[in-house]
Amino acid sequence: MRITKIESQQKRPGRKNIYADGKFVAGVSAETLLKLALRPGDEIGPEQLKAIQAAESAQSARNTALRFLSTRPRTEREIRSKLREKEFSDEEISSVIQDLHQSGLLDDRQFARLFVRNAMTLRPAGAPVLRRKLLLLGVDRKTIDEIIAEELSGESQTETARELARRFVAKARAARKEDQKLRARLSGYLARRGFPWDTIRDATREALGPDE
Repeated sequence: MRITKIESQQKRPGRKNIYADGKFVAGVSAETLLKLALRPGDEIGPEQLKAIQAAESAQSARNTALRFLSTRPRTEREIRSKLREKEFSDEEISSVIQDLHQSGLLDDRQFARLFVRNAMTLRPAGAPVLRRKLLLLGVDRKTIDEIIAEELSGESQTETARELARRFVAKARAARKEDQKLRARLSGYLARRGFPWDTIRDATREALGPDE
């Protein structure tokens, strides 16, 4: 058979219909068409159809990953899990992962750095909490430890805890909470945020004075 016509689909202009000897044989994305350089007059048989199907599936995997990345940065584990959920083959997944790494769209180290910076801006927390969240997202321990060491100094963590303590106390007093319970509640709040006990003690003393 030979390709006799290639035309855009009416409802999905980004996809093309391929006709051979006047009969419809395949629907493909514009990316697949360009990648395989298909043109009217080209011969098309079983092997060519297999190549089209393989290229189309690979492009579908890449498009799925790109849509997933469009909402926020992702880790490699998140991308792999998403593509497995969509039942792409291991070979297709590995190819997409490699392509995303090469294009700079997938970088666990950069992801961890942005995650820590955003967290400290929007919802400050101690290193243990950030470490646990990054592990759950699939960043390896070595990368996490390096990024946290680079982004969070002991001094910055102490100042963050002090600022959170000041806000907590101001809010509690504005709501007329009982002061005798405030110290315990403040300590628990900072502990849940992942700050170490010596930092919690110092921040609590600064916000409320020495513990009698």
